[in-house]
Amino acid sequence: MLTDFRVLDLTDEKGFLCGKIMGDLGADVIKVEQPTGDPARRIGPFFHDTADPEKSLHWYAFNSSKRGITVNLEDPEGQDLFKRLSDTTDIIIESFHPGYMEKLGLSYAALSTHNPKLIMTSITPFGQTGPYKDRKASDIAILAMSGLMSITGDPDRPPIRMGLDQTYGLGGAHAVVGTLLALRHRHISGEGQYVDVSMYEAAVRANYWEPARWEFLKTLIKRSGNRFPRVAAKGLQLWRCKDGYVTWLLTGGVTGAKMMDALITWMNESGQAGILQEIDWNALHLSEVSQEELGSWEGIIEKFFLQFTMDQLEVEAVKRGIPMARVNRIDHVVKDAQLEARTYWETLPVPGTKETIGYPAFPFISSENSPRVKNRAPLIGEHNEEVYGKELGLSKKEISSLKERGVI
Repeated sequence: MLTDFRVLDLTDEKGFLCGKIMGDLGADVIKVEQPTGDPARRIGPFFHDTADPEKSLHWYAFNSSKRGITVNLEDPEGQDLFKRLSDTTDIIIESFHPGYMEKLGLSYAALSTHNPKLIMTSITPFGQTGPYKDRKASDIAILAMSGLMSITGDPDRPPIRMGLDQTYGLGGAHAVVGTLLALRHRHISGEGQYVDVSMYEAAVRANYWEPARWEFLKTLIKRSGNRFPRVAAKGLQLWRCKDGYVTWLLTGGVTGAKMMDALITWMNESGQAGILQEIDWNALHLSEVSQEELGSWEGIIEKFFLQFTMDQLEVEAVKRGIPMARVNRIDHVVKDAQLEARTYWETLPVPGTKETIGYPAFPFISSENSPRVKNRAPLIGEHNEEVYGKELGLSKKEISSLKERGVI
């Protein structure tokens, strides 16, 4: 899909996903590292728990489908090399602090003078403008500022983060969208452009529910943990069973009555529906149900679910048209029949060994040319000779000299 385009990836972990996606889409993505290797190579976990910059599973995951070169961008010779590369490049993605590329003489304004079709995308915590632009921020800080953390967790405990590095992924994914829109614009106009991505804004956008609630109701919900906030009550979303949990939400009205009727029919087969069979679910407005009443219904259902395993609940729910899903652990996900049928997992070699690792593939299949993981993540400077020699025209002697002097 992007096989005709070259991307220079200068990002750290905040932007790895952007280059990874474009590489999976077919672009020639070249990961540019400092001569000693990217600091992100020290992020664990590590293959076989060996703390080695060439064994980082984090690096493997986010830098596959890329080639790799090294260059010291703070060295004048290194800057000249990068400028020469940028002259034949379609896209540059970077995640340095605002102003850093300009200080090196490698800003979009400087590079586009020689390559007017160039697209440069910057991924930073707060963007290139505004009062926060010079602030540093980690994933947890941006989650906190975005409002997402304030609604995550149990009501009687402090807020919690939503897993690891969510805002890095959000920023990277939005950067892909912005870059591809710029590429489309270039296709029409012949002009490149600069794309400024704010991870903070991407995280605020991900909070799809609270801004609308505040806009129209001027109310703030409290953290509700495992429960879905309604008006008068909060409903269970995770339900215990014999060997884990399933997710399902009790509801009524036109959309929920059919599902509730199917559940009650199932429960009645063993005489366990109780008072649930007396309720007119089609006419029910859950916004008017008290927490005590809702809790009494949930107690009956929870007792029923506890008799089954996740597998049993999943099979029966699908058969009866009840929208329920098991809460999988990763050991079940990697063996899931649906993912296997769509060849979601791809196997790539581990450098220096005879072993392989399964990689997640791209989440869609195309009738023409499906995205795929092209190659494992590069070793430090693995493609220096290929890029600097064969493609930039430097001799082996020149490359050797640059390496000895710490330029590459």
